[in-house]
Amino acid sequence: MINGVIAQKLQHIDTVLTELRSLGFLTVQDLEKDWRTKRAVERSLQILVEIVIDVCQRILSRLGQSPATTGRDAVDRVIALGILGQLDAYSKMVQFRNFVVHRYEQVDNVILVDMVNRRLVDFESFRNEILAYVKRTLHEN
Repeated sequence: MINGVIAQKLQHIDTVLTELRSLGFLTVQDLEKDWRTKRAVERSLQILVEIVIDVCQRILSRLGQSPATTGRDAVDRVIALGILGQLDAYSKMVQFRNFVVHRYEQVDNVILVDMVNRRLVDFESFRNEILAYVKRTLHEN
């Protein structure tokens, strides 16, 4: 089931997570005093969510399903298929992405700090669930 693109995207999750973790524990004040760090955090988190959505879209495609109309739809459909668990975090990821993309001028530093300090494990959970699915499907074929 896994193809090179999915594998590459899952690997990129690890790269971006390593980069974000290299910033250490962040505070709101860190982001307020350094716009470059804030911008890097915003963009890195957006990239992580885009990977989640893209992997879900690719899985739907590989299963012969029609493309999802939104990122939320893609994630919800992969959850409905039992590939991902019912983690509220996945829906919040897409919600965050939509906020960053459409209301980029008002991204709250508190949200960014919380995501970097406490929510990066959600992206690891996603990666692990996709890898577990891939291993199951490889053994079934």
